[in-house]
Amino acid sequence: MMRIFALLLAVGLASADISDHKYKPGEHVELWVNKVGPYANPQEAYEYYTLPYCIPDTKHHPAASDPKFNQHKPHSLAERLGGHSLRHSGHDITFAPGSLKNDSCSTQGLTAKEAQLFSKAIQHRWFYQMYLDDLPVWGMVGEMLPSDGSIEKKEKDDLQRLDHIGDISDEEAGDLKPYVYTSRSLIISHNDHQIVKVDLTSDPKSLEEVKEGAQFTFSLMITWKETTEEFHSRFDRYLDHDFFKHPIHWFSVFNSFMMVLFLMGLVALILLRTLKKDYARYGLVHDLEEGDEGADVDDEGKPLSGAEDSGWKQVHGDVFRAPAYLPFFAALMGTGWQMVVLTLGVILFAVLGPLHGEVHEERGEVLQSILVCYSLSSIVSGYTSGQFFKLYYPTTARNKNGPPTSMWQATMGLTVVFFPTVTASILTVLNAISLYFGTINTIPFLVIIKLFLLWIFVSVPLCVLGTLLGRHTKLAGGGQFPCRVNAIPRPIPEEVPWYGRP
Repeated sequence: MMRIFALLLAVGLASADISDHKYKPGEHVELWVNKVGPYANPQEAYEYYTLPYCIPDTKHHPAASDPKFNQHKPHSLAERLGGHSLRHSGHDITFAPGSLKNDSCSTQGLTAKEAQLFSKAIQHRWFYQMYLDDLPVWGMVGEMLPSDGSIEKKEKDDLQRLDHIGDISDEEAGDLKPYVYTSRSLIISHNDHQIVKVDLTSDPKSLEEVKEGAQFTFSLMITWKETTEEFHSRFDRYLDHDFFKHPIHWFSVFNSFMMVLFLMGLVALILLRTLKKDYARYGLVHDLEEGDEGADVDDEGKPLSGAEDSGWKQVHGDVFRAPAYLPFFAALMGTGWQMVVLTLGVILFAVLGPLHGEVHEERGEVLQSILVCYSLSSIVSGYTSGQFFKLYYPTTARNKNGPPTSMWQATMGLTVVFFPTVTASILTVLNAISLYFGTINTIPFLVIIKLFLLWIFVSVPLCVLGTLLGRHTKLAGGGQFPCRVNAIPRPIPEEVPWYGRP
């Protein structure tokens, strides 16, 4: 038992730098490469080493003693769905405040295919993304320049450079030639034992022309710098400052919300009083054996006369008729309410960010919350569809034109499989396209299996349970409609537009 406890303690100490982001001098700080692709289309992303970059000559080299190069970082289910594919960069970085380090490597002569890859990436403004201590950094692959290789670069880093330039078409390229950045500077700012800022800058003087047979020496200068910025605000620089610079006036928001709520309540009160008189009128007419169909009632329910039907009152006997495809309609209603609960749950999770951690600080946290909220809200879809179906068939109903299968079971089955089937069909097409082009947005087979297990063991049972609860829960008002449904459907006039025909 003591050995097991000691082993768990050792594992916990070894991963302390990952959990609390605190490092001691000499501890390793991993640099992960994520993707490379056109800046104008972030969805078109590929593995970083799709481009013929060389492998850093460090102890993580495949031929060295600790070959971590290109190893996958453990990913959560949501990170996989979000298209993240972090791999070890091969750079050997240790927490060493105030120090400088230069990792370099050299390539062999570029083949025609490798030169074409670099040229295409530079012309279409490809960028790459790296992560250090969960902080993202972006860099440019290269520049399209005249033959002399001159460039006027006024931006302080590669990210600003990407924001100011666009894609270059074949016609615009003209006499421009592709040049690749071979020297990059990684500036790591730290406050005490925590990393709070990472900047990546490419040196314009290191631009070299891409052509077949060219040999490049890529270098990464790692500089440690001390700062007074706080750790808890290190992600603020990644937010949209034009949006978040204005404070939220919660009192004004609450005041507007209460005003809208009051107006909605007032309108609802007027409608309810009006509908209550109509419901009482038609209920009284049908209960009287020889009652006048045009009879009206006052506030006390006494019949009046002289009223003429208009609007929905002319079709009151068909308003509450069962839809033609009731199981499918009930499944749609249940799925719609599930989407409402799902949206509110994700918004609430994001608003409560200060309690559990801001959603933008962790990769895939929003997707993770969507998966959890969808699975748990399946009981809402089942309950809503089951209760809606019960309005029209309080007892077990059988399909007259088909096999003796209960219609409420068909409702339950449609509620379970409708939305997942539509979503899976769309994702299958998108995944096939992604797989064909070789992007990192392809959903792995193991992730698909995990999603299926999550659906079959969490979502499906909750949906079935919700349907049973909806079927056996007593409805408000006894489950009766305020107006009786006519035995014979009212004919629809032929002179109506196409959208008015069933």
